[in-house]
Amino acid sequence: STWGGEAMGNSQGQEQLAQSAGNETWAQGVVFKSRLWDVNQKSLYLQNNELIAGYLQAPNSALEEKIFWIRNRAFGQEHFPVILSIQGGKSGLACSPGSPPELQLESVNITDLCKDKEASTRFTFFMSNKGGVWRFESAAHRGWFLCTSSKANEPIGLIKNPGSSHLVDFYFQPES
Repeated sequence: STWGGEAMGNSQGQEQLAQSAGNETWAQGVVFKSRLWDVNQKSLYLQNNELIAGYLQAPNSALEEKIFWIRNRAFGQEHFPVILSIQGGKSGLACSPGSPPELQLESVNITDLCKDKEASTRFTFFMSNKGGVWRFESAAHRGWFLCTSSKANEPIGLIKNPGSSHLVDFYFQPES
């Protein structure tokens, strides 16, 4: 199947995510917590206010940043729009306004963002699922995806045409 909002695997993956997050709370602007790591098993950690993807061995595994996310209802149902953050929803992943866009962390309260579609666009990503892995496409810059470097301990960023030097496929697992 193709990578797309209507792909069969996509709706199935979204359903599983919705079920694991609890369907009643799903629509109510509740913040969920998940683990996000790339297909090369690199986890995310914070260094100098940058989100870095690297291999965290115990005892450093405690440094892993969990993703706190919310469904962005300002965008309606299509494309599975989410706002991603770390630190309990207080530091959002945003796309810079410039060109090419850059990924940056901004101090926000993600539950406030959903009230304003325009203000939240830079913080919104469209999630798609294929074969158990997820991609996150920028709502503000369509065709740009959340990525990690194939090298360890590099900041996560955005890429338009991923080659072998960048990964755009992630595992995304809800945590209770």
